[in-house]
This record gives sequence, C-alpha cells and structure tokens, in this order.
Amino acid sequence: MKKILFYFSGIYNGGTEIETLNLMKALNKEQYELLYYYKDKENSYCDMLDQYNKLAQYKDINSKIQIDTLIYCTEASLQIKAIMKNVHYKNAYFWFHYFGDGQEEFLIDSVENKYIDKVITVSDYAKNKIISICPKAKNITQIIHNILDAKQIKQKSEINVLMEKGNTLTLTTVARFAPIKGYARVKYLADKLIQNNIDFKWYVLGKGSNKKEHDEVVNLLQPYSNNIIMLGHKENPYCYMKNSDYTVLLSERETSGLVITESKIIGIPCIVTDFEAAFEQITDLENGIILNRNDMQNWERRINDIIVNKERLKNNLKDFVYDIDDIKVKWKEIL
Repeated sequence: MKKILFYFSGIYNGGTEIETLNLMKALNKEQYELLYYYKDKENSYCDMLDQYNKLAQYKDINSKIQIDTLIYCTEASLQIKAIMKNVHYKNAYFWFHYFGDGQEEFLIDSVENKYIDKVITVSDYAKNKIISICPKAKNITQIIHNILDAKQIKQKSEINVLMEKGNTLTLTTVARFAPIKGYARVKYLADKLIQNNIDFKWYVLGKGSNKKEHDEVVNLLQPYSNNIIMLGHKENPYCYMKNSDYTVLLSERETSGLVITESKIIGIPCIVTDFEAAFEQITDLENGIILNRNDMQNWERRINDIIVNKERLKNNLKDFVYDIDDIKVKWKEIL
C-alpha cells in the first residue's frame, strides 16, 4: 500500500482543500494510505478538519516519516528544512492551485532546488503562467483538471431549500470573502440591476479567512440587504445554485473556477469575469456570460443579455457531461 502525504499551510474552506478532499475520496483505499499535515492550527476550520479526518490520518512532519509520495497543496517555504530532514519520500509534487507571492516563490525555489519532481496544475492558463514565472518548470508541469463528484453534486442540488426568489432574476455567489473574489464588483452589478429596475435576489454563500476580510465584505454588501442575502458558509451550496438563474463569480483571477464546473454539472449557467482561465470553461452567450472585469462601465449594456438569455443558456447545459474517468487515470499514473 502506497503512502501519500498531503501538505497544507492550513485547512481552510477554499478550493484547494475541497479539491484535495475530492481526490482523497476518489482514491482506492486498498491501494493508498492517506496522510495529511497542516501548520496553521489557529485559523483552520473544524468542519473541514472533520471531513479530512474521515479520509486521512494527521501526521506531524517534525518527526521522522517514511512515505511514497509527498504532495505540496500549498507552499511550504517556512517548513522546508523540517520536511527535508524528516520526510523520506520517493516522489514529490507541487499541486499548484492559485497564484500568490508565497506560491510563486515556492514554485521557483522548489524547482531550482529540485525539491519536487513535477508541478501539477488545473488549466492551460495556469500551466502557461507557471512556465512564464519559472521557465525551468516547462518539462515537469502537467495539467490535471479539477476532480469532482458529479453524482453527489447533483444529489445535493435536489435537496429542497427555502429561498425568496426575485420575480426577474435570482443569483447565487459561492466564494470566500476575499478581495480577489471580486465582491466590489458584486456591489457594482447590484447597483446596475437596481438602476435598471430589475427585481432580483442575490444569495451570497461564504465567509472570510480572517475577521478583517469577512467584515469588509459584510460592510460592503449590508446596504443591499433588500436584494442581497448573505448566508455565510453552507455545506451544501448546490441547492441554492440549482434554484437560481445564474451562478456568479466576479473574481480578479482564478486558476480554474471550481464553482463554474459545479454549476455546469447541475445545469446552471454562470456569469463570470474575464479572468484568463474563464475562457476554458465558458463561451460567452453559449453556456454563460463573460463580463470585462476592467471595463465595468459597459456592464449595463450586458444586463439585457443576462435577462433575455437565462433560459436559453440553461437549455444549452442540459447535455453537459462531466467525465471523471480521464482525470482519475492521470492521477493513478503519477501516483
């Protein structure tokens, strides 16, 4: 049985942690023993930790460990000496989920010092940017798309939920409260809908990684309480998405929008900003709507597109099929 250790800076409630849970669930438990480590005990989420503990065993990297594969799910700059000293492994991979100073520095450092054998990422955009940041990563970077449990997502989406719907438009956003997720743009689009006398309800599901970021979003959206309903984190966001006209993701950037694929699985089109990876998942006016994130003045002219096309876009997603088999094969090959 192969031992796999997943390294995290902390167990929060972001796409990185959700995606790792999905991978853990998909791996054959008779073939793999799953271990995990996280450094940030103070800010990690108890509910997410409960889910991890059902699938994997916590292992402290400050003591000697013998494993087969080490997967860095986040950067490990501050603990690399302890890892090199105590964790004995055959292969190491950096599963690159998002761009940020710490991530990019660790990418360069780990490639230069050969701490890793491969960089795994989730989109063409991410692969190209990784290579631009670290040219030496070109021959060791591989794309493996997000792994999702489509059956479970569909089942959860069918659970009844009490929602007050807008007569014209119902929206749902599922994203942590952070500046990069574009909540200032939520405010802007809400302003444009109100100015155009659109009757809408917009459900916002998420919370901040820290109090400062959380309070900033709450204070930003509180004046819109007649239209925007902030529900905090929900274990099952899919039933809200399923009962909406659109899922909305107005991020500054994403390596690959997990929520976009989830929304397509349950047949709901997305309104997204034009971050680079969005074009790999959405075709404007075919299975969603793409807004120019740097030209919000022109969003008003897209409101008619949003209203007029919502049923047609839903209909276009009826035949969408998410195939997990190819993704599982790629993971099996590298593990």
